[in-house]
Amino acid sequence: MRCLVSFGFLGDEHETQRAGTGDRPVLGPLRYAHFEVEVDADGFPVGLGAGAMAVTYRAKDTILNSTVALKVIGRKLAENPTARARFLQEARAAAQIQHPNVARVTHYGEQDGECFYAMELVHGETLEERVRRTGALPVGLALEIVEQIARGLAAAEACGVVHRDLKPSNVMIESDPSGHLIVKIIDYGVAQVMASQSNALGERQAGFVGTPAFASPEQFAENGELVIDARSDIYALGVTLWYLLTGQTPFRGHSLEEIRARQSDGLPVERLKRAHVPARVITLLTSMLAVDPANRPQTARELLAAVHRYCIRFESRARLRRRRFAFAAIASLVALALIGAAKSWHQRERAAALSERSIAVLPFKNLSPIPGEAFFTIGMQDEIAASLGRLADMKVIGTQSTRSYAADSPRNFPEIGRVLGVRHLLEGSVRRENGEAEIVLRLVDLRNSEHAWTQTYQGPIKDIFALQAEITRAIAEHLRTRLSYNETAALDLRPTSDLPAYDLYLQVLAIPGLVKDSAEERRNAEKRVALLDAAIARDPRFVLAYCELAKAHDRLYRSKQRAVAEERSVDHRALADSALEKARRVQPDAGPVHLALAFHLFSVVHDFEQARIELDLARRNIAK
Repeated sequence: MRCLVSFGFLGDEHETQRAGTGDRPVLGPLRYAHFEVEVDADGFPVGLGAGAMAVTYRAKDTILNSTVALKVIGRKLAENPTARARFLQEARAAAQIQHPNVARVTHYGEQDGECFYAMELVHGETLEERVRRTGALPVGLALEIVEQIARGLAAAEACGVVHRDLKPSNVMIESDPSGHLIVKIIDYGVAQVMASQSNALGERQAGFVGTPAFASPEQFAENGELVIDARSDIYALGVTLWYLLTGQTPFRGHSLEEIRARQSDGLPVERLKRAHVPARVITLLTSMLAVDPANRPQTARELLAAVHRYCIRFESRARLRRRRFAFAAIASLVALALIGAAKSWHQRERAAALSERSIAVLPFKNLSPIPGEAFFTIGMQDEIAASLGRLADMKVIGTQSTRSYAADSPRNFPEIGRVLGVRHLLEGSVRRENGEAEIVLRLVDLRNSEHAWTQTYQGPIKDIFALQAEITRAIAEHLRTRLSYNETAALDLRPTSDLPAYDLYLQVLAIPGLVKDSAEERRNAEKRVALLDAAIARDPRFVLAYCELAKAHDRLYRSKQRAVAEERSVDHRALADSALEKARRVQPDAGPVHLALAFHLFSVVHDFEQARIELDLARRNIAK
C-alpha cells in the first residue's frame, strides 16, 4: 500500500526506497488501458520506485508487446486539481523532449479517477547507485557521463523545459549491445515549462522546489524573486559532477537555511584537490557552481561545448601519452642501433658499478628462547632490507623474493646470487631475551665467498632503532656507498616512540604475503588490520602503521565479493582513504606514504596515471 501522504508534497518531494502498490489492495493484475502491471512470485506488483506523488511500476504494453515503466497517481491525489495538473505537466514536459539521453514518454491516460503515463524503461542503475556501489568515478568516465547529461539538457532547453531536480538519483546509466555507455535523464516531476511564458528566461515561482543538496542558490529565494531557468540545471549538473568525482556533494546541512548559507561561503576546492581532480576540471566545476547565475555557462549548449572540449582534451592527452610512448620506443631502438658498441660498453660499466652494490637479505635464524618471538627476527630482516632499499645507490631485492631461502636449509650462495641477480648476500641470526637484542650478521661477496664480512651488534631493545641505523651505515660503508645528507638524517629518525606499537607492527610484517587461496588472504588481512589498529591506538603518529593499514584495507576491499554478508557492509575503501589521510597529516611527503597511495590508486581506484605519479614521488622521497 502506498504510504499515506498529505497535499504538502507540492513543496518538496522525497523518494522512498521501495514502491508501494497504490490506493487499493492488489488481488489480481493491475491494468491501465492496454498496460498490464507485472507481478512478482507472490502476486504483488513489481515496483520500480515511489515518491510522495506517484508510484512507478514495471508494466507490459499488451499491444506492442514491450516492457515499459508506468507512473501512476491514485484517485485521492488525482482529485486535487493542482496535483492532477502537475502530473499532466510532468508527462507533457518529458514527452516534448525526443532525445537519446532523456527517457521517452509514450502515452498518457486516465482511468477510474487515476492518472498514468508510460515511459521508456531504462535497464540499468542510477548514478547514485553506481557511486554507492563502486565509489568515486574516474575523471574520464565522469566527464563522459556529464557530457551525455548536458546533451539531454540541451534538448530540454530547446523545448523550453527546465528539470529543476537534476541529481544522481534522477539519472540512469545502461549499456547498449556493443557495450557503450548510455545515460538517461528521468523524472520530470517538478519540471517547469517555459515555452508558454512571456519571459523567455523562465517563470517565477514562490516556495522551494527541488532537492536541497543539488539546488541552485536561486531556488532558495523567497517569494520567487529570482528567475529559475536552464542555468539552475547547469548548477545541479555541477553538483552531480562533484558527487561523481568525490562521492559527496560540496555543501551539506540539516536544513535549507544551512545549505543556503554554506553556498555563499565558497566552494571547498580542497576536497577536489585531495581527490586528485585535474585543475582544468576544477575550473569547469567552479564556473558551473558559481553563486551568481550570470557567471555560469548561460545555456546548456554553451555548457555542452565546454564539457566536450574537456572530454576531447582528456582523450587527446591519453592518445598523446600513447604516441609519446611509441615514439620513445622507436627512438630508443634507433639510438641503440646508432651508438652500438659504445652504448654496450657504457652499460656494461654501469651494470658492473650497480652490481657492486647489489644485495639480497636472506631470512635470519631465530635464536630467541621464546617461540613467540619469531616475528621479531622476521621483522629485523624486513626492516634492515627496507633501510638499505632507501639508499639511492643500492640495489636491494625485496624480502618477499628471499622468503623461500629458509635459515635452517642449506644455501647454495652462487645459485641464489644468480637467481636473484645480486653480488652480495646478507644472512645472520637474531636473539631477543630479557630486554636485550643481539644481531649477528654475515655479508658474503659472491666473488670471494670464503672471506665474508662478519659483525655482531648488541644493545637494549629500547635502542633497536639506533642499532638498525648502525647496521645500515656499516653495510653501506662496506659496499662503498656514499650516503646523502637526507639519507643520513633519515637513518636517525625513529618510526615510533612506542616500542610495544613497533612490536605490533613487526608482527604484521611477519604475516606471510604469499597465500594458497583468497580465504587465507582475507584472514591475513584481517589480522593485519587488528594489529595495526592496536599499534595506532598506542601511537597515533605511527606513519608506517597507517601505510600498512591502508594496504590491508585495500586487500579486503578487492576481495569483498568473497566475504560474508556482514563483512561486505564494511567500507574498506573509505577506511583505506582515512588511513592514508592520517599518514599525510603526519608526514605529507614521506616516501612510504606516496608508495601506499600508489598501491591504493592502482589496486582500488584504478587511476593508473596518478598511481604512476605517486610511485615517482615515492622514489624521490623514499629516504624522507
